Amino acid sequence: MSRTKTEVTVAAWSAITFGALLTAIMVSRPVRDALALEGDPDQIPWLFTGTFAAFLIAVPLWGSSVAKAPRRVVPRAFHSIAIFSLGFFVLMHFAIAPVITGYAFYIWSSVYNMLVVSAFWSLLADLFEPETAKKLYGPISAGGTIGALAGPALTRLSLEYVDVSYMFLLIALALEVAVLGVHQVRRYGDQLRADPNAEKPLPHDPWAGLKHLRHNRYLTAIGGFVICTSTAATFVYLAQAGIVKTAFADRNARTAFFADIDLWTQGLTFVVQILLARPLLSWLGPGVVLCVLPLAQCTGMIALAAAPTLAALVAVQVTSRTATHGLTRPARELLFTVVTRDEKYRGKHVIDTLVLRFGDFASSWLYTGLLAVGAGSAMLAIAAIPLTIVWVALAFALGVGFRRRAASKESS
Repeated sequence: MSRTKTEVTVAAWSAITFGALLTAIMVSRPVRDALALEGDPDQIPWLFTGTFAAFLIAVPLWGSSVAKAPRRVVPRAFHSIAIFSLGFFVLMHFAIAPVITGYAFYIWSSVYNMLVVSAFWSLLADLFEPETAKKLYGPISAGGTIGALAGPALTRLSLEYVDVSYMFLLIALALEVAVLGVHQVRRYGDQLRADPNAEKPLPHDPWAGLKHLRHNRYLTAIGGFVICTSTAATFVYLAQAGIVKTAFADRNARTAFFADIDLWTQGLTFVVQILLARPLLSWLGPGVVLCVLPLAQCTGMIALAAAPTLAALVAVQVTSRTATHGLTRPARELLFTVVTRDEKYRGKHVIDTLVLRFGDFASSWLYTGLLAVGAGSAMLAIAAIPLTIVWVALAFALGVGFRRRAASKESS
């Protein structure tokens, strides 16, 4: 098979796999957000705290599990998460401690959402060289968006006939499809590069990811960008909780509302990925592309502060999430194609999970503290401008760092 045909094949299987993963995630997300509002919205910062604590346990476990054979761990992780989904189906279907189960699912889904996506992109970063990634990441992301469209669509349709608990069966099924896809991605991806260290064990060090983040300024800058991203998203998310809790009293109605936001988001994301992601990454590089999200999110936060309504919330969430998934995701994943293999699997995992959830945890309590002193909705506007300045500066720095590392890799 020619290289071009191999690239097309591996891109197709990668898109199918990513689509299945995002189907699972996008089925779970509206369910998660709706179940969190079954209790008191003021408890959400504690859910972020629980999620961050869970990652403190998950990160060293992941660091140890990928040491022997990194590429084989990815499908095993997907299998395990599918089994847990079946357990949540039983708990929710038989209404066993529904509020506690909802909180547990919130934390668990927040962990697995980050884990599966990070593991998938780590695998691709291990298989693809930077130039190959530039060509394939846009189409692969678009395939994921098709799955992300299918998730809320299936949720919306299913809720007409069955209870929310059945969504957990859909999650498990989608994850098993992703397992099949990963095997094909590995099979064809190995043909794109002759890497003698393809399955060479990594050093046994559960904390290797944190060490990479501490000693590598490039990874530290990516972590800083991710914290800015999670801070802005958390501020909007907590503002959303109060608005939606007031507007919808029924769990199914909230789930349907969140599914509608996701449908609009993923539809626009698909268009952006097909028409813009590949040419912008090729012409401008990841640094400039990463600047889109800070500017869009800053504008959205100021708009939501001025008009905290359902209409404004929908506009802000759809715009910012489209920028996140349509442009920021492929640009940020491209950054990892120029780091070492260990950094791709363990340093990247720390950034995508622990660092991201630390941002959620810290910013949720900052938001709560600002509310306590009477800052109100104005905090969104107050926080937007300084956050955006730091955010954009990090994006430009990462663009420069990527170009230097890519040039060094090509010359070596």
